[in-house]
Amino acid sequence: MTLQIFHQPFTDLAFTLYLLVYFPFDGIRRSLSVKLPKPELSVLQSYWRQGRYVLAHLAALLLVSWLGNHSANQLGLAIPTSTAGTWGLGIALVVLTIMHFLGIRQESRMSTDERNELAKKLRNLPFPMPQTWLESAAYLITTVGMTMTWEVLFRGYLLLVLTPLMGMPFAIVLAAVAYGAGHGFESSKQFAGSIIASLLFTVGYAFTGSLWWLIVFHAAVPVSMLFAVRKLNQAKPIDAVSV
Repeated sequence: MTLQIFHQPFTDLAFTLYLLVYFPFDGIRRSLSVKLPKPELSVLQSYWRQGRYVLAHLAALLLVSWLGNHSANQLGLAIPTSTAGTWGLGIALVVLTIMHFLGIRQESRMSTDERNELAKKLRNLPFPMPQTWLESAAYLITTVGMTMTWEVLFRGYLLLVLTPLMGMPFAIVLAAVAYGAGHGFESSKQFAGSIIASLLFTVGYAFTGSLWWLIVFHAAVPVSMLFAVRKLNQAKPIDAVSV
């Protein structure tokens, strides 16, 4: 294993340590630290702040991949996808379609109080929800870009680098724990849920070798939240809901 480690480019080792150690501990530290008052930012400014953070990681990934000669195919972004990846994409679309119609059915049965409670939760999210078409476009670009970047970093890249060093099972566990912990610690239930979800996604990538279907699954979460906000706005503007 020692020889394999030293055969890895220094940039790969340094970036891998950052993703496995600094990223998760920084996420936990931020969630547990005392929340100080932050300067008021517009919705677009909030998206840009998050976007810069993601772009910095994406730039680092591109640089490290260039220095390490890692291709898009090796990172799980092959086009066309593998047979398993194509099946995964088809299953993802079917599952998301079913969930969409189940959500519509559930939403139609919600009482006024339940709608108001949902509106409150959406307003109190740490990531502000868009209200205008411009904000919606910026929201989609930012959130979809985030999901793609995190999938490539913590699934495609980490498994590519870690698997030759320690084998696939350990690589899956380390990558999943690092990404799950990076979501921070709000409660033991939330923390365990983040790691379990990350583990399932990472296993899914290991079996298919394709990230595209996982990106579709991952990106569907913020996209569905956007549709929920727009639907609530059409039924009753969120600003009119008392908080």
